Amino acid sequence: MLNFAPVKTLAPLLLLGLALGGCNAISSLNPLTSKPVVDLSKYNTGGSVYCPKVQLRQGTESFNVYEKGFDKDPRHLVHQARIEKTARECSLQDGKLVMRIGVNGRVLAGPRGVSTTLSVPIRVVVVKHQDAVLYSEIHPISVQISDFDRTPDFVTVVNVAVPDPGEDKNYIVYVGFDRKEDT
Repeated sequence: MLNFAPVKTLAPLLLLGLALGGCNAISSLNPLTSKPVVDLSKYNTGGSVYCPKVQLRQGTESFNVYEKGFDKDPRHLVHQARIEKTARECSLQDGKLVMRIGVNGRVLAGPRGVSTTLSVPIRVVVVKHQDAVLYSEIHPISVQISDFDRTPDFVTVVNVAVPDPGEDKNYIVYVGFDRKEDT
């Protein structure tokens, strides 16, 4: 008799195989959802174009949803989203620093988790060394939580164009959830 590993066990191996297959950054598909698998490592730049580092803004790295009336009670946590990786790619075009900022994370169903579509609000901010905000926008990402997948990943790539910093090279890119908790 043949023994088959559960699909949930094989899925990470299939995704790893696709990611290592040498395909371009967005051409691979997740075999479980037919959605693109984005290789964020391809967005890191080591070239001569200035490319500010991406930092998680302190206190915004997770996003918790609790049952109403049970704020901050871990026994009543419905979902928690966390940012796990960031990446960036930069180029100069028409006097602008053009950045592709990648954010990868995961949503975990808590003890009170239910199958649902959750909107996680990722904010991307570009500042000129504490002097001025050059870009600030919320990018809601829709994540499907099901009985089959209680810990889905999410990925987004945001395109941002800001003025060329010239010789200053003092930009900071922050990413994080727009609000820490939603009750």
